[in-house]
Amino acid sequence: MPQSSQPEIAPLAERQPASAIASNFMPDLDPSVNELSALDAADPSAEHHGDPDPLRVRWNLSALMLDVTFFSIGMAFMDASAILPLLLDRLGASGVLIGAFAAIRFLAFSLFQILIAYATHNRPRQKPLLSWIAATTRLPLLALPWFLWRAAESPTARFTALWATIVILTIWALGDGLGYVPWMEIVARAFTDKIRGRFFAATQLASGVIGIAVAALVVRGVLAASGLPFPYNYALLAGVSALMFQISLIGVLMIREPPPPAISETQPLPPLGGYLRRLPSVLRGNPIFARLALVQLLVGFGAAAAPFYVLYATARFRLGDEWGAYYQVMQALGVVILMPAWALISERRSPAASVRCVALTCLVTPLLALTIGGVSPWLFGLVFLLMGGSLNWGLWITFNHYLLTHVRKQERSLFIALLSLLFMPSAIYPYVGGLLVQHKTMVSVGGMPVLFVASAAVIAIGAVLAWRLPAPDTESGSRTVSA
Repeated sequence: MPQSSQPEIAPLAERQPASAIASNFMPDLDPSVNELSALDAADPSAEHHGDPDPLRVRWNLSALMLDVTFFSIGMAFMDASAILPLLLDRLGASGVLIGAFAAIRFLAFSLFQILIAYATHNRPRQKPLLSWIAATTRLPLLALPWFLWRAAESPTARFTALWATIVILTIWALGDGLGYVPWMEIVARAFTDKIRGRFFAATQLASGVIGIAVAALVVRGVLAASGLPFPYNYALLAGVSALMFQISLIGVLMIREPPPPAISETQPLPPLGGYLRRLPSVLRGNPIFARLALVQLLVGFGAAAAPFYVLYATARFRLGDEWGAYYQVMQALGVVILMPAWALISERRSPAASVRCVALTCLVTPLLALTIGGVSPWLFGLVFLLMGGSLNWGLWITFNHYLLTHVRKQERSLFIALLSLLFMPSAIYPYVGGLLVQHKTMVSVGGMPVLFVASAAVIAIGAVLAWRLPAPDTESGSRTVSA
């Protein structure tokens, strides 16, 4: 489910046996945490077969393509980085509230995933829960256009529309997060690594191309139309977005859930409290996983500036809202250009190499905003191009791909959720960014926005640490990694 449907890249399993990766990625653990051991030291071929029924594979490929593609189109009509901040600003939200709302959405997405992972661990059926969550949390989106349409009637109506936007989109983010673990488990069961990588590459390429068309031909036209002033323009965008999410829901309901993987030895999970208490031991016993989580947390600091790039550009260059659509085009173009690049790097080099490249791209993004992006609004579009293919999608893809190519099938959902749980402190990043925006103006030192400087500094630390993530030697097929 797309923040969840944010993809993975084609893996490197054929380059190094899972048993070799296992000995490097995770050292021997204390028996008390063996239930949470991450890596498979067994037959490497056992990890990558996917669903044995070719008819069901083709059906699920079509259903999941429908889900991911229309989910992405729905997001294009109400883009979180280029359009939503402008809407909140027009509804009267302060910089702090805009940042806090981004933080709330992230918390809603991430906070309960570890509980869902615990509840669904080794469950044979994942779809019933996924379908119920998706239907319950996407249907309220249909009410949002009504609130926005009425926002011009009075200050009270505008205030109501602001908080309706916050509440409804928070519910949607909560559903996306609750469905993330079962959705990922279904995708992992349904396809081999190779098909899964191609599936995600295809959906992201299609979504990126459609996103460019939507932003350039529809969103820009709606926001620039003199006959459709605020708030009716945003109400129309919200209505089309809600419709796209309902079509995506049809794709979820169409899934024919593949059978669960055969697991030779299963151990019952400890009580939830005991399970949570063991997580620190898992981190101590998995230094490479801990490093991956730390790099994600540092590189993800780019989210502090993400909601404010469009507000900064429109204020600096005195632009109309239609420029949000131009920046959205650049963002979608970044997906089309960079997503295949990450896939190619992962396949030709290693998943670790793609993580490093994404970290470097995240670092360059605020540096561009501080330098040549300030020359013209057109050059500032490069900020969105890089952000679209790195912070918005690439971060999720490359880090989860690195993880999934190393984890045992019976532990996938637990470690997926654990990685998201450890990323949860980043929820405060947009709020921190909002504190550096006073009266809709960036706090600056020497003419340089402090928010962009701080983002670059923190991301730089993560990028340096990313170079310490081990990767297999593509020539010899194996390498000893000392954690």
